[in-house]
Amino acid sequence: MKQPLRLLVACLAGFSPLSQAADGDVLARMGALSLTVADVRQLAEANPDQAKTPQGLGRLIRNELLARTLADEARRQGMDKKSDVAARMARAADLALASAYMNGIARPPTDFPSDDQLRLAYETAKPGLLTPRRYRISQIYLEGGDDRTRKAMDDLAREAQRKGADFAALARKHSRHAASAAQGGDVGWLNESELAPEVRDAVKTMDKGEVGKPLKSGNGWRLLKLTGLDEPQTLPFDQVRDNLARNLKLRKAAEIEAAYLQKLEARTPIAINGIALEELRKP
Repeated sequence: MKQPLRLLVACLAGFSPLSQAADGDVLARMGALSLTVADVRQLAEANPDQAKTPQGLGRLIRNELLARTLADEARRQGMDKKSDVAARMARAADLALASAYMNGIARPPTDFPSDDQLRLAYETAKPGLLTPRRYRISQIYLEGGDDRTRKAMDDLAREAQRKGADFAALARKHSRHAASAAQGGDVGWLNESELAPEVRDAVKTMDKGEVGKPLKSGNGWRLLKLTGLDEPQTLPFDQVRDNLARNLKLRKAAEIEAAYLQKLEARTPIAINGIALEELRKP
């Protein structure tokens, strides 16, 4: 059992991709039940978002073993022989089979999308492919909303706005926001959406290098300096190509599926007894 245990630990730690292990290797156990590499690979392929992290993959494995253990207990107690349970199991099997069949039918051609189709999709999607506007801000923060605090901030503002003033030195000496004060007031780069409304409104009107007016914010006063500005940029084609291809394939698969179902229904029309349906709806 040592080798499977090492495999599981390595896979969950992100050090050993599943593709490097043999399909038959046991990756996890719960009592007499076990999951092989092939089982876990299927789980990961069916739940790609959850399997992106070692923690997510571990949860998938745990939930699968718990579900299989519960199913075994139910079979031992004869639950699968009950008519209502058997009907639900048959329904689930039909749905799984229909889904697998349709996935095969609706799979886009291997050469789809072409480079021209990707380029066209990129041009169409450009308005939504902008990076967020980002600001780099330094601050001096004084806590308190009284007149004394406001006067102290006004004095700091006049000093910081003087030509040649060392804003970083003033922040280190006077700012009461410890983390940014230790960095000379530097808060770092922030997306526009991450800024408090009053801060966002203030920096929008400032030029790079400018020290603004004292700003009432929260339980105190802030003096802001805009030290950097990144305007929105369109993400390059190569950076979004894979996402575009994935979205186009999904859309194409949906179109193929809809067309197939439309033909199927045209060939074998669905008839619903409206009178009987109304009877079912009656309380």
